[in-house]
Amino acid sequence: MSGTRLDPYSDRYAARTHGMTASEIRALFAVVSRPEVVSLAGGMPAVTALPLDAVGSMIGDLVSGHGAATLQYGSGQGDPRLRERICDVMALEGIGVGDDAAASPDNVVVTVGSQQGLDLVTRVFCDPGDIVLAEAPSYVGALGVFQASQAEVRHVDMDADG
Repeated sequence: MSGTRLDPYSDRYAARTHGMTASEIRALFAVVSRPEVVSLAGGMPAVTALPLDAVGSMIGDLVSGHGAATLQYGSGQGDPRLRERICDVMALEGIGVGDDAAASPDNVVVTVGSQQGLDLVTRVFCDPGDIVLAEAPSYVGALGVFQASQAEVRHVDMDADG
């Protein structure tokens, strides 16, 4: 064997990891984080434009009102009060769950972002080898989730109607 082996333990990884490659998003962030680059990409706000004084004041209010609990991990399902409000909105919209007339906060999960939501849904509904249809072009984060679940992604071209 020639060359340098960067990870001597890779042969112990789960089979699903063998096809994984570096994230395109990580590579993009490496480029746009350079000081000479002005990025117009989503997900990279101009930190100089953020209202740091207002954010600092809000954080101070949170700590004053809730103490050390502000800095603790929250529920894995999301804030209980937010989940209750989501159920209230669902009830107003006439959205029920299964045979129940109303949704329960116990059956609502609030994710921290689209990536976590896609990962959870993919874990529940996709088995290795399942076919996932994805628009072309598609969100690269979703493609990474599908690849990690060993699903087969088939791209569907988009037209003027979607």
